[in-house]
Amino acid sequence: MSRNKKPVLIVAVVLAALIIIPLILLLVSRMGGSGGGGLNDSNGNRGSAPAEVADFDLRQLADRANQLIEQDMAEALRKNDVTLAFMSGLKRDADRAAESMARGRLDQARASYERVIEATEARLSAIALADQAREMSGSTYAELQKMEYLKANFEHTYNEAVANYNSGLKSLNAANYQAAVDDFEMSLAILGDLEARAIQQIANMLEAGNQALETYELERASRAFESALALDRENKAAADGLAMVVALDGISEAVKTIRALEAAGQLEAALAELELLAKADPENPFIRKQRSSLQARIADRDFKALVAQSKKEEAADDYVQAIQTLETALKIKDSAEQAARLADLKERTKAMRLELLLADGYDALTAGRYESARNFYREAVALDPDSKEARTGLERSSSLYLANIRYIRNLEAASRYIEEGRFPLAANLFNEAMASRPGNVASSQAAEEARIRQILEQQSVEVSVRVVSDRRTFVSMIGVFPPDRFAQKELKLFPDVYKLRGTRSGYQPVEIEFKVDATQPNARITVECT
Repeated sequence: MSRNKKPVLIVAVVLAALIIIPLILLLVSRMGGSGGGGLNDSNGNRGSAPAEVADFDLRQLADRANQLIEQDMAEALRKNDVTLAFMSGLKRDADRAAESMARGRLDQARASYERVIEATEARLSAIALADQAREMSGSTYAELQKMEYLKANFEHTYNEAVANYNSGLKSLNAANYQAAVDDFEMSLAILGDLEARAIQQIANMLEAGNQALETYELERASRAFESALALDRENKAAADGLAMVVALDGISEAVKTIRALEAAGQLEAALAELELLAKADPENPFIRKQRSSLQARIADRDFKALVAQSKKEEAADDYVQAIQTLETALKIKDSAEQAARLADLKERTKAMRLELLLADGYDALTAGRYESARNFYREAVALDPDSKEARTGLERSSSLYLANIRYIRNLEAASRYIEEGRFPLAANLFNEAMASRPGNVASSQAAEEARIRQILEQQSVEVSVRVVSDRRTFVSMIGVFPPDRFAQKELKLFPDVYKLRGTRSGYQPVEIEFKVDATQPNARITVECT
């Protein structure tokens, strides 16, 4: 082979290899995938068993361990309650547990996490106990200081509490926290018992002192109150009791008389006696207290009496008086119960009054007493503006009342104009009266209507009238004929009042007013200027 052909062969071999090798690899891979060969896991690892997966409980255990380390123990480290070495050891153990869990060694991981949690919780419990002991050290000391005033009367018990406190301090300093807590608890229990005994003794002394005051045994009362103050120098009840003893000194006999009056129910007389004592000693605390007490008793007595009276008045359906009585009672003393009762009484009275007003208004309206009806409905509207019946009644009665006034006045005016002979005006007013005539009229008004109607009918025809003159006088009748000279003139006039006027040069004018009446026909009137 020549030197020029060698490179060509080399290139051909390389190309053939590049084509054949992938085909061989593809064939081998397909044969392996068809099964029967070696052991492959899902990741392509051959020859090893699959690793176990952590269950829910183990994952919870891991989360709990990590939470304790990263939160609780981290906080304890910041407070210097644990050492950095202890914290590092916990972290190292937790990391090993995590590594075991990742490798599928679940039992080993579970045991490691449990040890981490146990060690962490034990240390946290110890820290909490130490905190409790330190806190109780301060609170026990504060309680010892608070109860120190009882030391003089309960020395043995108080010293026992102090001894337990000191023992607790020693245990606390020795880091024996449980023993410290136990000692502090014992000290607090002793102090609590001591306080309870003192409270009971003080209560007994106060009771004895008050009983002695009631019978005016001032020396015995003084001893009792002083003994209570010896146990508790800040006790206000004992101090007030002792002040009462001092206040009663010198007036005990007068007070006995006052108490006798109280017992007999003569409260006003007892108060009067107290007022006399108060004038002599206005700052005396006993007198001031007793006077306030008596005033309160009198007010309470009067209040109860008025309430009882209001109930009797309510039972008798005298609601107005019951309301007044109850209002007087509430001026003496406040009472939510009686205030509610008063509101109920007022509401019921309002409803009853409204019902009565509406009934009276209706009766007055139907009877033609429009002014009374209007007044009833007006009061009803003022009592309950929301009452539709009251508003409607007021509107109706007011309208009828106005119409009735117009009717009466027009009827009276028509009658007056008839008397004057002005029949057309009377007719107009009579028609207006009839236009506003109410449904119900009195019999006298009905009779007057008939009389006027009859007269107007009689005066509704023309009447013959003769006007006579001297042919020299200019005669005129306003609204009938202009000035003219004549001997006589025949006229047909409707009944009314007319005015004739006569004028003549050189003479005084003449005016004559006369009535034309249908009941007096053929009237003759002379008009001459002479």
